[in-house]
Amino acid sequence: MKSYFDGKRALVVINPISGRRTTKTQLFNITELFSVNGLETTVYTTRCKGDATDIVTRRGGSYDIVVCRGGDGTFNEVVNGMMTIAPQRRPLLGYIPAGSTNDLARTLQIPINDNAEAIGVILNGQPLWQDMGLFNEKDYWCYTASFGAFVDISYNTPQAMKNRWGRAAYFLQAPAALRGIHPIRMKVSTAEGFEEEGDFIFCAVSNSTSIAGTIKLSRSVVRLNDGRFELLLARYPKNLADVASMVSRVVLQQSNKDDRVRLLQTRRVEFEFGQPEPWTIDGEDAGTHTHVVVENVHNAVQVFRR
Repeated sequence: MKSYFDGKRALVVINPISGRRTTKTQLFNITELFSVNGLETTVYTTRCKGDATDIVTRRGGSYDIVVCRGGDGTFNEVVNGMMTIAPQRRPLLGYIPAGSTNDLARTLQIPINDNAEAIGVILNGQPLWQDMGLFNEKDYWCYTASFGAFVDISYNTPQAMKNRWGRAAYFLQAPAALRGIHPIRMKVSTAEGFEEEGDFIFCAVSNSTSIAGTIKLSRSVVRLNDGRFELLLARYPKNLADVASMVSRVVLQQSNKDDRVRLLQTRRVEFEFGQPEPWTIDGEDAGTHTHVVVENVHNAVQVFRR
């Protein structure tokens, strides 16, 4: 029986340092499973930061499907390449997660660190539209843009430590991050009319049920293609000992019981800071900024998911 994928072409982008498997094993499993289902597969491995974006920008428009095998950061690079392709030529997008935190894979309900099962989502799943974020009219992101307490843990954690310990590597770095906590003076305003100014400790603009592998948002709240993001704001506590209780309320989805924590939804949000503040996008360093605008790009890409 003819497969839907017969005669279609797939561009597979592999980050060889993500996860704990060898590139040779990844390559064999992926090409074999795609081949028996009729897909003509071309594989590229990344060599440096930004390589995945460049590969997809130059070649992605010639394929029916682009598949990313790597962590959330690699997926972010692939999406940035996809967004350079005209919408009518933009291929479908598949994900074979192999990172440390895998927030996006958890949201998409894609099996983690199992090539065969993740490929099964592509071969048997459904490509559904997903919104993407636009950061300061320049950089696209997939699941979160954030600043404040702990945001620098992910990109300050050595890759070797991530590969060895997985998500636990971030917790090993947490004591150093705690020492750097400070109040962040800012003004925040949304397209829907919300406005607030004061001292904050953390903020995340997200399109995910999982942030940094620890903060969980309900699937009844998060809709990946509703044209809106979830905006999580945490005010600076009077006592740093309160940080743990604040975070636990968010994790337990009890943010409405703590007036220091707000959970809103917005299609566009603007931040103004008194001094440059470091940001992270999908777990990667996004530089320091005094003014940030985050916008929702509705139905940007079709992604295979359960």
